[in-house]
Amino acid sequence: MRRPAIILLFAITLIGGCKSPANKAEESVAAASTPLQYSEPPMIDTGLSAEQAYAAIPHRRTIWIEGQSAVPAEEKAYLKVMFQVLDQAVAVRVASLQRFSSERYDASDTDAQFDQLIKFVRAMPVPKALTVYHKHILDGFSGQRQFFQDWKSARERFAYAQQIAGHPGVRNSSEAIRAAYDELMSKYPRESATNKDAFFDYHCAWDFL
Repeated sequence: MRRPAIILLFAITLIGGCKSPANKAEESVAAASTPLQYSEPPMIDTGLSAEQAYAAIPHRRTIWIEGQSAVPAEEKAYLKVMFQVLDQAVAVRVASLQRFSSERYDASDTDAQFDQLIKFVRAMPVPKALTVYHKHILDGFSGQRQFFQDWKSARERFAYAQQIAGHPGVRNSSEAIRAAYDELMSKYPRESATNKDAFFDYHCAWDFL
């Protein structure tokens, strides 16, 4: 009575696509050899270029030189795009702070600008070595977006307008951004002095604190 059931189970296993170890190994090699693909980040119209945003803080701006980098190729491709995103993030932060400080809360949709960058970052393929870094970046965005959401909601009654460092979102964002920077410095100690300066500038200029 049990023999048909055993035969049926065997058939289901075959239909389910059970692969031999050789096939699995071939698929793993193919997956490993396929490079991660990155698209261009969104260009946010904040009214400020990246250069103008850095100058307004003011903060030094050092460009990461891909051709001089010792970072592995897959991680290098990721960082190239992420640093473009961070330049955009600096512009969004600085332009939003300028508008909100002069009570022009509706001059542009700050929340939508943050959402564009967050959506793009979430969709980015992430090299395994940079998963922790990537999470820190998303946490940095989340805290800053919360800060401006709270300010827009409270408007002139916002308690942290003159004491930004006291806002929980700002503190959380700053901790995440500094952790992201530390992650890069620990992973890539062989980078040139210029590229290490770039690591610092992208993250420090984005940070409120």
